Amino acid sequence: MAKQYNKPWRYALAMLGTSIAGTMYQSYGTYFYTDKLFLPLSAIAVGNIFFAVWDAFNDPIAGVMSDRTRTKWGRRKPWLMAAIPAYTLFSILFFNPPRALGVGAALAAYFTVTMMLTETAGTITNVNYHSLLPELFRDTRERNRANSIRQALQLVGMIIGVSLVPTLAGALGYPQTALLLGVISCAALLYAISGCRERQDFQNTPQPGLVESLKSLASNRGFWFVSVSHFFYQACSGLLLAGIPFFIKYSLGLPDSSATFLSASVFVMAIPAMAVWYRAINRFGALAAWRAALIWLGLSLVPMYFARSLVPACVVGAFVGVGIAGVTANLDMINSELIEADARKHGVRREATFFAGISFVTRVSSLARTGVFFMLSAIFGFVSGSNPGANPAMASRYMMVVFPICLMAFSVAASMFARFDGERG
Repeated sequence: MAKQYNKPWRYALAMLGTSIAGTMYQSYGTYFYTDKLFLPLSAIAVGNIFFAVWDAFNDPIAGVMSDRTRTKWGRRKPWLMAAIPAYTLFSILFFNPPRALGVGAALAAYFTVTMMLTETAGTITNVNYHSLLPELFRDTRERNRANSIRQALQLVGMIIGVSLVPTLAGALGYPQTALLLGVISCAALLYAISGCRERQDFQNTPQPGLVESLKSLASNRGFWFVSVSHFFYQACSGLLLAGIPFFIKYSLGLPDSSATFLSASVFVMAIPAMAVWYRAINRFGALAAWRAALIWLGLSLVPMYFARSLVPACVVGAFVGVGIAGVTANLDMINSELIEADARKHGVRREATFFAGISFVTRVSSLARTGVFFMLSAIFGFVSGSNPGANPAMASRYMMVVFPICLMAFSVAASMFARFDGERG
């Protein structure tokens, strides 16, 4: 029976799919609308506020509905097979606004609606996919191995979705690039998920109720500190991804295509670093390794402030990549431990509820990014590509370095209070 559930490479391949489409959307969505379509940064910030309000509802609903699902195909697969094509379609539409919309309110509305649709389909996809990890891989070391493989593939997807996009977009344009990467992502996701077989014994557990599940999350100390820490980390990583093209253009004075080299230095280095963090988790436990990765990432950002050319920035980017690898290698291991502790205590399986709860808290990190966008406009007068203000170089340096360092300090502080049963540290 064990062989039926443990196919780490095929399961992990889905992470490549989610990473390719999701990373392009996260990294170049703001840049595309602001610098190429001239939508004001303040309009993007307002759109993020609307999304954050909507996200407060769709994340917990998606989690509880998934945990309560009982079908002959499993709890997660029906949701995944429906959400994956929708996620692909909406991410393509996001980068293909009709030209007739112009630059005013119609474009802002299109940005907000397609963002919310993309994020909603992405929520359903990611919550259900991540929820399979603790179910398919019951042994901790085996789970760590499967997670390490998928996180390495996530980094490969990020290389494609971040590093290759400037080159592809230069040749094809952003709309065609989104279409190409969307099709690749969808194919990888559908192939991977079609090979997953969920455990029948997990389906036979009691269906968790919405109120009961929310109470369990609200009273779980580890859940809150892990979520808050990841809130600040996610806000930091979101700014890093969104800030790379701005940093390249305005701080370093280089063409858009140079973003390929900076982002590649981050993610290429992160792939071999994943093996080091895999061993650290097995030796010291996920909690201790996770804290070390957060500290490393925060400190590694400091030298980037002083980078004035591409080569030093790439060298610093390599150290940043080591920290990103450590956080991504550890987080789902910690989430799985939280889920197992809850299952032992309450006798129900609610993987999706936990992942959705953590996803909600971290997705609200878009509000932190929104605050940064407003501050960049207020402090430096940065409005859009057609009106970048008097000092866009410093504005992009604050976006890429200063604000992320501050966010990582809060992330590290929250991680120090996280505890859960059975974990060293």
